[in-house]
Amino acid sequence: MADQSQNVPTTPPDPQPDAKKGRSVAFWAMVVPAGLVIVFLLALIIAVVVAVAIDSHAAANWISIFRDLFIIVLAMEGMIMGVALIVLVVQLSALINLLQNEIKPIVDNANETVTTVRGTAQFMSENVVEPVVKFGALAAGIGGILREVLAIRRTVRKAGKDGGG
Repeated sequence: MADQSQNVPTTPPDPQPDAKKGRSVAFWAMVVPAGLVIVFLLALIIAVVVAVAIDSHAAANWISIFRDLFIIVLAMEGMIMGVALIVLVVQLSALINLLQNEIKPIVDNANETVTTVRGTAQFMSENVVEPVVKFGALAAGIGGILREVLAIRRTVRKAGKDGGG
């Protein structure tokens, strides 16, 4: 019989199975703003170099372009922050709705159940457990009395047999 393990090629296990899925959103959320900052800093450095090396009119044009781009980016950032604020308000209202319409009835139902259980336990204690305990105590008392009476009776009989014989 031939050894079949020699014919099967072995592949090492994939050390990073999630690497094929691509980068996460958090990665791109950090890389894109950093890239924009680098681009704006390079544009500013180029504008300053042009202002020093060439003429001031060309530098003024570059700086005005840089200024306009920066104003546009700030306006877009303001719009994104406004959208984020609207999403936050919508999520907050959804949370308040959830608390009022879903969680509060569950808590009220649990409170009602606890009250019912408390009433049932009190009823069982008063009407079942207490009479059973009282009956058990009475039976134990009667049993003790009977034992003592029977013990006295046996003692009397034993004394009568010993003394009368």
